[in-house]
Amino acid sequence: MKQRSLKTLRLEIDAIDDKIHNLLMSRVKLVGEVGKVKAEAGDYQFSLRPAREASMMRRLVSRHRGPFPTDALIKIWRELLCGTVRVQTPFSVALCEGDDPIGSRGLVRDQFSNAPTQIFTTPEHTIESVHTGDSVVAVVPMPSRYTESTWWHELAFGKHKNLKIIGLLPFLRSDASPYLKAFCIAELRPESSGKDTSLIVLECVTEEPIVKLAAPANSCQILGQLTLNPAQPGTEKTTALLVSVQNFIEHADQVKPLLPPSLQRIVTRFATIGCYPEQLDISNTLEIP
Repeated sequence: MKQRSLKTLRLEIDAIDDKIHNLLMSRVKLVGEVGKVKAEAGDYQFSLRPAREASMMRRLVSRHRGPFPTDALIKIWRELLCGTVRVQTPFSVALCEGDDPIGSRGLVRDQFSNAPTQIFTTPEHTIESVHTGDSVVAVVPMPSRYTESTWWHELAFGKHKNLKIIGLLPFLRSDASPYLKAFCIAELRPESSGKDTSLIVLECVTEEPIVKLAAPANSCQILGQLTLNPAQPGTEKTTALLVSVQNFIEHADQVKPLLPPSLQRIVTRFATIGCYPEQLDISNTLEIP
């Protein structure tokens, strides 16, 4: 078989690029039609769909073959999704940089491309920007185990109850992943991606200064603990816990059965504050011919 010339190969690549571009423009038209259908049905808020995006990424990785790097593939699709989101509706991000401004901005860039971003110094002010409608999504650092920040308690029982945690950044997990993690928060009802972790705020009455799980497990973890001041003088102090559970929780009656007995016994009230698609691990992705 005669070897094709360099010029011929480059012409074929140019032709493939044109086909990709044509398909991209066709995809954008279809996305616009989806938006019109949703608007007519009255359930159209904005075009961000974290669960669907996560399912799409998992499907792409599972079918990917050849030497092209998996992380590069995901970055291409993330740019595509960010572009179509901004085509459909105005989109902006409120970011709390925390202790790592460079890392935090990197998380936002990788997830939301070059979306307009406003910087805040505290999680509370960042979330308030979404509450007032100035931003569409808030990105705040994952809280430390023992924290004085009350933003997650406000999502459960305060004025920000209409907002939910909808994502965990970074979505991709690999050997080179940054240690920094952050939550995405928006006025959006979470959906199941098939592999999800739900977040619950528990209020408990306990004499223990540090609440621990009797039998720690990956399926349930305590992410944050906060001591609340008594509502009335002479009453017991209440401890608030931010707990993650590996499951998609849609109804309140699903919560208690998923908690370990050590937590069930001390809970006085609880509320779900969202869920996020579990990270996509590409650290062991092999090159498949």
